[in-house]
Amino acid sequence: MRNREHFDAELAALQAQLQALGGMTENAVACAIDSLRGADRAGCMALVADDRVIDQAQQHLEAQAVNLIALQQPVARDLRRILSTIAIGSELERIADYAKGIAKQLAGPEGSAPLAPPDSLLELGKAARDMLREALASVASGDANAARRAADADEITDELYRRARAEVARMLASAPEQAERNADMLFIAHNLERIGDRATNVAERVVYLASGDVVALNP
Repeated sequence: MRNREHFDAELAALQAQLQALGGMTENAVACAIDSLRGADRAGCMALVADDRVIDQAQQHLEAQAVNLIALQQPVARDLRRILSTIAIGSELERIADYAKGIAKQLAGPEGSAPLAPPDSLLELGKAARDMLREALASVASGDANAARRAADADEITDELYRRARAEVARMLASAPEQAERNADMLFIAHNLERIGDRATNVAERVVYLASGDVVALNP
């Protein structure tokens, strides 16, 4: 196999690793949000345990990418692709960490009462999940316009975050005896908002890969 063919094969393998990492991350977020709707303690704890697999996948992806740079010394678009892969992998690992954080808050200490999330928190979860799905689709397609559309939803996510915080604050004021447990929903709302922000970062990297332009899609 000629050098270029070999390099292209390694780039394709790296892309496949990124797609697999994206799938695992999306699944972690989906599980966390499904648990938010049903307070599945066992599912939450399984999600926390599985986070290590995602960490290892991200570390392996980064190691392979760095090795490719060191051995092949790519230039121009190939280098952009590898650097974007490293950056997107890092964003996905952080998104999975937020999903793990949601799971921990949902589970709470042994014997904790199930949470009763307000509608705005559930809507925020759906919005964050949709943003991530669309950002990952743009990664697969390399479509900068699709990436921009995914990032456009961040304004909706931010508004839902503000509504969710306000509703949880009212719950804290009206039920002080449940304040400690209800306060967990503030952390969940924060993590969901951060998933949206990280999905925007992924979209920005797709734009960079496609065009070479460094953009701030939601400054």
